[in-house]
Amino acid sequence: MDARIVNALIGSVYETIRDVLGVEPKTGKPSAVSHIEIPHSLVTVIGITGGIEGSLIYSFSSETALKVVSAMMGGMEYNQLDELALSAIGELRNMTAGKLAMKLEHLGKHVDITPPTVVSGRDLKIKSFGAVLKLPISVFSEEDFDLHLSVKSGG
Repeated sequence: MDARIVNALIGSVYETIRDVLGVEPKTGKPSAVSHIEIPHSLVTVIGITGGIEGSLIYSFSSETALKVVSAMMGGMEYNQLDELALSAIGELRNMTAGKLAMKLEHLGKHVDITPPTVVSGRDLKIKSFGAVLKLPISVFSEEDFDLHLSVKSGG
């Protein structure tokens, strides 16, 4: 995968979490993987089309999701994964994907993003085609976010 795309992804994730959640995230070492493993029970998928075809896939635990929603609500404690919480989670992913789209545009790759799909459950499996980059992220605790960028073409 093109290093410029990897750097755009890392920058987009870092800046969005910092600006929206008010937390300085730590990104782990990106690595190419042969398949997507989902370690957490909540997953958000955003499709990428145009100059790059693929998906941006986040996963985290319900506990982390509630911390995200609380931070997005200005620190007000939120303790249930209801429709509002899932909408907030989807919006955080939209912001990340939008920032990534802008960074890719500067690289000459015009892309569009699809609305986020939020899925929850145990033992989730996602099949993706093409190159897959895994990026572990620590926001509230060690590697509590897991991100995959799947690029089918253009990357």
